[in-house]
Amino acid sequence: MKFKKIVSIDYTGIDEFVHEKLKSLCNTLEIYNDFPKSEAEIIKRAKNADVLLVSWNTPITANIIKNLPTLKYIGMCCSLYDEKSSNVDIIQAKKQGIIVKGVKHYGDDGVVEYFYSELIRLFKGLGNVQFKEEQIELSGINLGIIGLGTLGKMIADAGNFFSMNIYYHNRNKRNDVDYKYLSIDVLLKTCDVITTHLPRNTVVIGDKEFSEFGNGKILVNTGLSPSFELRAFDKWIKCKGNFALFDISSTTEEFRTKYKDYPNVIISNTVSGFTKNARERLAHKVIYNLENVIKSISD
Repeated sequence: MKFKKIVSIDYTGIDEFVHEKLKSLCNTLEIYNDFPKSEAEIIKRAKNADVLLVSWNTPITANIIKNLPTLKYIGMCCSLYDEKSSNVDIIQAKKQGIIVKGVKHYGDDGVVEYFYSELIRLFKGLGNVQFKEEQIELSGINLGIIGLGTLGKMIADAGNFFSMNIYYHNRNKRNDVDYKYLSIDVLLKTCDVITTHLPRNTVVIGDKEFSEFGNGKILVNTGLSPSFELRAFDKWIKCKGNFALFDISSTTEEFRTKYKDYPNVIISNTVSGFTKNARERLAHKVIYNLENVIKSISD
């Protein structure tokens, strides 16, 4: 069995690695390497498709799904944590009997490298700013991780190699790790650096939490949305000695414009986890999902 029509609705980054395989799985393949600007454009691109491939950048709303009656499968070329954090309206897809699948852990290695690269640059003053008056090492620094999933644990393990003191807060305490679990308020008070690894649209830090975190600290966020309240962050980041590190995927254009002249707000111009290596891993996981959907429909 083949799909009738696969449409890659925006730039997913996978075509370079699996174009021929995608062609072999359908009668018609259409690939777009930009980002649609409206729902109408998405609906037009996806007309008569039974498979839609989409990155994390493009919302596939209930209205879009309602207007695509031939759709059988939406392949998210990104992580799918839950309905709340997804850029695809999972509830509407279920109502129409459309299968939705995402992938996981394709970009984690790149994020870990980014995290420690930026932290070391800041500690040693290798960029335009330096955390303390004298350069320091990672050893002995208290690192707090909010969200100890696969990526959070990779961050923890690397920090352990650097002889950092590792603490974490998670929805549930993990019994399979040796790192110390702390309530979020104690974690913030204890740690010099806090990094958040949470699903999109998950906000855990507000005025109260920033007050507990205090000053002379570093906040890192590489998720697909801010893990903090913007107004509270604005107040905290203006205090002396505070720094924040972001990759571009965790900020909006408005946010980047607002803080572009803040030397203590360091924003990478790249998506830290979207390396060539990650795109290749992503591509093969997307194909794996497609093949399994074909098999399930055939059976």
